[in-house]
Amino acid sequence: MKVAILNDQLNPGGAEKVLVYMANLLHKNNIDVSVILFLKERALDNQISKGINIHYLHRSSRFDFKAWKKLKELTKDVDIVHVHSRYNLRFYMLVKFVLGISKPKIVFHEHVPSFKIDSFTTFLYKRIDAYVAVQDAMRKWAVEKGFVKNDKAFYLPNTVYPPKQTITYQNKIGKLIMVANFRPPKNHFFAIELIKNLPENYTLDFYGMIDDKNYFDEVVNSINKNNLNDRIKIIQGVTDLYSVMSNYSLAIHTANAETGPLVLIEYLYAELPFVSYNTGDVVEVVKPFLPELVINEFDVNTWLKQILLIEQKNRDEKFLAKMKTLANNHFSEQAYFDKLKFIYHKVLE
Repeated sequence: MKVAILNDQLNPGGAEKVLVYMANLLHKNNIDVSVILFLKERALDNQISKGINIHYLHRSSRFDFKAWKKLKELTKDVDIVHVHSRYNLRFYMLVKFVLGISKPKIVFHEHVPSFKIDSFTTFLYKRIDAYVAVQDAMRKWAVEKGFVKNDKAFYLPNTVYPPKQTITYQNKIGKLIMVANFRPPKNHFFAIELIKNLPENYTLDFYGMIDDKNYFDEVVNSINKNNLNDRIKIIQGVTDLYSVMSNYSLAIHTANAETGPLVLIEYLYAELPFVSYNTGDVVEVVKPFLPELVINEFDVNTWLKQILLIEQKNRDEKFLAKMKTLANNHFSEQAYFDKLKFIYHKVLE
């Protein structure tokens, strides 16, 4: 089986981390896998295993014919093309239709919880061989709307690597972290409001790429306007979050719409307590076992109470052990590979 995994680039982000994890896992299990990136080198490229070929198209525009021909050459003889995200599917299918790439089966991987879809993407969904959603609600939506047949729709929950070494925490109180690229659904303004109302010894570090420049500027302005420059920092360029988690006592996740989110699995593996809004499939796993980590509303007082309550636990060993067990039981490497292999075998039947 030959698999080519397609994306535009590997900037730090949830979908990109999943791609890296997937490629390395396939390679580890002796699947012939390559990675094709439409643009150029980015921060996560060096996390791809050395035995995997990475090909760059250096596409200058959607209609870069030189990139089209290179993409056809790289995919014409593979068995499966695994495409991540809608905009990349639209590009690949355009090249496929115009240049006549016929052999590969097409597996499309949906990452964003968007129920808005244009007519061209609807047309493309009906011509893929498998629809893979990281959130079960998206899988059900695609089937119910008639975009994809039930036997072609699959749910593949996100996962991540556990840390390579045990993280030694410094038992600090009041050191908060929030990992979220800067775009409106991540709801940074609510996080700012929390810090504004927490005791003055509390600080917050934002980690994330700038996806929306206007939104990012608004976040910076809000920090300045509230005189929180000495309590809220923005940190960029960190690709290994495990390496910095020992500096913190608690994570917050204020996004109002998610599929995963991937970072919550990292917190579970790292045994870093968090408080998250009730959104995404990871939260659905967490809620029955650790309900104190999930909040159903954006009420500042409710969040403040829960943050302070968890901080008072001061790294309670039983609580932390439940986090690690949850990660191992629901997001293991073997479980992910078994599901991915099942999808590929169904596609190739």
